[in-house]
Amino acid sequence: MDVWAKYSDGVEVSDKVFKILASFAPAGTLDVFASDQHGSFLKLLGSFFEQIGEKRDSTDQDVTEVCRRFAAALEGRSSACLFNHLAYKSPGFRELLGKDVLLIGRLEDTRTEAIEGGRGQLARLAIEPEEAASYVDGFKTLVKLDPDHTESWKRNLEWLKDVYRRARELGKPLFNETLIFQRPGESKTESVRRLPKALVEMARTFSPHGDFYKTQVPVLWTQEGDTVTPVSSPVEIRKTAEAMAEVCPRPMLLLSAAVDFSQYSAQYALVSDIFAGPMCGRAYFKEAFTDPSTKDWDSLADNFQRLALPRIRQIQDLATVVSPAWWDKFKWISDEAMKMIETRAAGLRESVRGDFGY
Repeated sequence: MDVWAKYSDGVEVSDKVFKILASFAPAGTLDVFASDQHGSFLKLLGSFFEQIGEKRDSTDQDVTEVCRRFAAALEGRSSACLFNHLAYKSPGFRELLGKDVLLIGRLEDTRTEAIEGGRGQLARLAIEPEEAASYVDGFKTLVKLDPDHTESWKRNLEWLKDVYRRARELGKPLFNETLIFQRPGESKTESVRRLPKALVEMARTFSPHGDFYKTQVPVLWTQEGDTVTPVSSPVEIRKTAEAMAEVCPRPMLLLSAAVDFSQYSAQYALVSDIFAGPMCGRAYFKEAFTDPSTKDWDSLADNFQRLALPRIRQIQDLATVVSPAWWDKFKWISDEAMKMIETRAAGLRESVRGDFGY
């Protein structure tokens, strides 16, 4: 391969990977809309069917349908989008999404392999990278981790290394995601209290095995039922993000980890100059499924647009002006590569600028 860039840890980036990234995000902002949450979509669609009075379970076909509708409703707003194979392998999906949007394909299966009575969760593929390659521009993987569970930690790391090797051979960028694993019998609040320490160790070990590292940050609060529990301070979130950035040789993207948009927008603002961009999904759109005006598939798509597009634009503005470019973690970029990117200062899109007369 022709080497066009190198990360700080010496890992080389091929001309193929660099060209893909530069062609879709030449100005440096790579904001990713994530719509690959298969299990979550089944639950959200269940609430949608209940609301509209349709008594049936949601299916894989329904997940495909909602993803196709969301892809079209985005109207090319995001520079990159993440979908699972049910969506991106469906006929005409690329045309629905738009040719100017980087399409990232989820590789892993929703169903993990549980070991030692559920204490560890092992990632496995739903589709092989070699099969997915003809449909997508890049790949995404997710591993659920508990730093204190040695066996699953080691086996997930070996699994990820293999996927990254194959992605590099195929000339596709890999977006590598980690999540903290909620232990059996552990409450959500107990689980996220472990984040400040665990996130740094997860980033140190797992972030080098991909081209982007998709991760969470500590949460400001949790909500279980009607109970809201403060968890981490803004200062603690900021310090954790800084510690992650020190040990992570890749650009980081912020996931929402099922928090509401009110919290996600605060999290992103706190770390926007550390993270290269968002890789967010449900926080943008989940209320659309139970909005009182959602009566059918068409109104679901309409409410998705009404809720999601302004939220996406809000985070995009932060990322465009404040966040580092996706190439910021490279220690060397070739002359050929430099010709494909715009290194001038970023500005807001014309469509969202305002003159308020001040």
